[in-house]
Amino acid sequence: MIRHLNLPATLAAAILLLLLIAAPLPFASVLPFERALIQVGACVALGLAIFDRESGAALRRVRVPVLALAALGLLGLLQSLSWPRPLAGALAPAAIEAYDRAQAIVGEPVGAAVPLSLAPPVSRATGIHLLALAAAFAAAAVAGNDRSLRRLLAAGILATAIFEIVYGADRWFKGDNAIWGLEVEGEIGRLRGTFVNPDHLALYLSLVLAMIFAWLWWAVRRQRYESALEKRLLLLAPPLLAFVMTFVALSFTGSRAGLTAGVAALGVQTAILVARRGGRRWLLLGGAGLVTGFAAIAFFGLRAGLGRFVETSAFDLAWNARLLVYRHSLELWWRFPWTGTGLGTFRQAFPLVQGEDLPGTWTHAHSDLLELLVTAGVVALPLAAAGIWALVRRLREVERRGRRSEDRAAGLAALGALTATAIASALDFGLTMPANAFTLAVICGLAA
Repeated sequence: MIRHLNLPATLAAAILLLLLIAAPLPFASVLPFERALIQVGACVALGLAIFDRESGAALRRVRVPVLALAALGLLGLLQSLSWPRPLAGALAPAAIEAYDRAQAIVGEPVGAAVPLSLAPPVSRATGIHLLALAAAFAAAAVAGNDRSLRRLLAAGILATAIFEIVYGADRWFKGDNAIWGLEVEGEIGRLRGTFVNPDHLALYLSLVLAMIFAWLWWAVRRQRYESALEKRLLLLAPPLLAFVMTFVALSFTGSRAGLTAGVAALGVQTAILVARRGGRRWLLLGGAGLVTGFAAIAFFGLRAGLGRFVETSAFDLAWNARLLVYRHSLELWWRFPWTGTGLGTFRQAFPLVQGEDLPGTWTHAHSDLLELLVTAGVVALPLAAAGIWALVRRLREVERRGRRSEDRAAGLAALGALTATAIASALDFGLTMPANAFTLAVICGLAA
């Protein structure tokens, strides 16, 4: 049987592959130009993927999570628009107060229309970014119909993670805090790769770790059908080595939230496997994975790998500061309960409630979930809940009833990545890094 090249899906996958490799390299694409490249590339990839002959079925399968994510993006655009003062006053009276105060400071008259966002250009840019992530998710769902393309994209993610680990380890061993020759602030004794904040690299690695564990599960299943020992080793050795390498690197980022998220994701993936009929044998796989990972950490340096985690206490200054940020963030949400302060505007809005007990500039709430509530309001909750519920339901269906074991492994990987993201996002702001959000969107799209 001759297999014909599916050009639209192949071109879309090629663009996604280039973005997956490039996105983490320039400081996780936090700069405007790199972020714009992701946005344009994702939209072009979706434009190509739509012409795939099986795109209709693929897009129908993921329509709810894609539309939910796109709706959040549209919310950001709506927040950036100016609305009649009576309507804006009904939705966000605090926004009118802030707008009038700003106009008085610059000596400008108040207008008849008021934006819901405290910083309309920022909310507009954030909305466009969310729309681009929805496009990436949809394009990946189409590309994932072809398992060869799915393997290619998964290999790209894994190769990029290995580069991050090797590059970061080289800087770490040399005691060099520079990324691409530019000095960055922070502790030298933490693995950061090309991410300015090691905690954000930790989220990226936890996504990859979930993928590798699913790969390992697939390899364990497949090796049973091989009689030759060398073929079994060829199946098992690559995912096992990749698992150990990524687990150790995750611990050496020094991210408490990241390590917790990674371990929890492995626990959830193991529980999913055990829940299957006759799946208790997979409990051994999950347990062996954790034991192997922590043994490798002990071999390479227990204190370097788990030092920050073990030394955490209730009196940790950084943790106490975060608790204050959480409390003040809830106060901020109470002022803008319905439509929020505007997507992406936490930095501009937080000074409204920031007290003397919390000096400095806070650009994020150190919780992606809380920041979404603050900046998008109650309106965002049903959108986010509907999208996540539909996505988890779809991934569970794939993981249980996928036609091939490889399909089920992809579902297992995406469920693990979602688990890691949920836990890390409750305690940090790793999803504000375009590289992390884009990679997660592609992982979920490929599996769904």
